[in-house]
Amino acid sequence: MWTLRFVKLALAFSCLLGMGAAHADPSCWVASQPSFAFGTVTASAATDTTATVGFACQNDTGQTMFLSYCVYVSQGNEIAGYAPRYMTNWNGSQMAYNIYADAARSGIVGPPPGGGTYASAGGTFVLPASGGNVALNIPLYGRVPSGQSLAAGSYQANIYNSEVVWGMKSGNAPDSCTASSAKYVGRTNFYTQVTALYSNACTVSVAATDLDFGSASSLSAAVNGTAAITMACPPSTAWKVGLSNGVNVAGTQRRMAGGTGDYIQYELYRDAARSLRWGNTVGTDTVDGSGNPGSSIPVYGRVPAQTNVTPGSYSDTITVTVTY
Repeated sequence: MWTLRFVKLALAFSCLLGMGAAHADPSCWVASQPSFAFGTVTASAATDTTATVGFACQNDTGQTMFLSYCVYVSQGNEIAGYAPRYMTNWNGSQMAYNIYADAARSGIVGPPPGGGTYASAGGTFVLPASGGNVALNIPLYGRVPSGQSLAAGSYQANIYNSEVVWGMKSGNAPDSCTASSAKYVGRTNFYTQVTALYSNACTVSVAATDLDFGSASSLSAAVNGTAAITMACPPSTAWKVGLSNGVNVAGTQRRMAGGTGDYIQYELYRDAARSLRWGNTVGTDTVDGSGNPGSSIPVYGRVPAQTNVTPGSYSDTITVTVTY
């Protein structure tokens, strides 16, 4: 007898329809850290420098993506503050500076996560659908303001946990780096170092009004006058201020020259009593001091009584020498 057995075969089919290559979410990162190197700065003028945040993104979505980014900079690790920020010389002295979003240096870059009441350095760019990395340099603008009287030497600030915040989507860029319309968002941190060298140089300028003895109908009696030398020096700098004998000197006698070839004798002094002649021999007849002398150093002048002077205008030129 034959027994017939039927075996059921299960056939499986896999049908893959419409599947292309796999895609990944985009990513962004800081490719290079910014560094602000102000070099040598003085009290007489502001010192500017720039730095760039190297920022890069990878687009593997298969679509053209439009990205908005914002840069936020933290306060220094050593000294708190944003307006201004500070560098330190590690010995109690601190140099004010700031970081701006624009070349005009009108908008201070604020801290993460959103800048607070300050600005951000922001912009937009396009990530093509073809994929690959897209990189750009985001500029930041630094300034050390003038008018700071500081100890000479090196200053530094270390800034941690600053951020580039970004958002992107297809079609057009999000309204901001944190707009809810963004399909992809992210944050990436960066570090910044700030350095400067405060010069021990003194800044000297003669006061706007020269030493003017005025007008006199005769020189039968002495005529006095005053002027001022404006100077700023770092607190730790010792200085000596000397005055030349002028361009019309005869021996050691200062003289003003007239247009007719005549001269009027005069002198310059370090004291109001006009007893200490002001010369140019360092440590002997100079005015000596250290640090910032204040608003000005007074110069006391005197035209002594003299005869046989031809009427007219008389003048001389004095060179101010500062040794430090």
